[in-house]
Amino acid sequence: MSPEAALESAMLLAIAEDAGVRQKLGDPLRFEEIGGPRPAFPYLEFVRHSSRELDDEGSEHLVDFAVVSRRLGGREALEAMGAVRAALVGAALVMEGWWCVVLTPVFLDATRTQPGLWRALLRVKAVVERV
Repeated sequence: MSPEAALESAMLLAIAEDAGVRQKLGDPLRFEEIGGPRPAFPYLEFVRHSSRELDDEGSEHLVDFAVVSRRLGGREALEAMGAVRAALVGAALVMEGWWCVVLTPVFLDATRTQPGLWRALLRVKAVVERV
C-alpha cells in the first residue's frame, strides 16, 4: 500500500472511531468523496492530499479535510471540524508498512461557499516513514 493510501485510511479510521466526531458527524460517519452524491448535512470530505519524498524511507504529506454544513454562521461546521482536529491530534495511527512520525494541524478556517452553505477546512501535515 502506498504511504498516501495508508495515511488516508488510518486518518479516516481514527476520525470515524472518535466519540466526539460521531456526535457531530453521525455514526456511521457521514463521509463523502468530492463529486459523489451528498449525504445528510453536516458531512466530512477529503479535499486534497499532496505529498513529497523526503528520502528513500520517508515522505511529507499535506491533507485537507472539509466539513460542509447548512447551519447559518458556520458554527456547526467549525465545531465538527474541531472534533476532527482533536481526534487526529490524539490518534496513534496504525498503518501497514508505514509509521506516522509527525501529525500536526496547520490551520482551520471556515467560509461561506454559497448562501446557506458553510465549509470548514482543516489542513494537517504528516511525516510518514517506512517501518
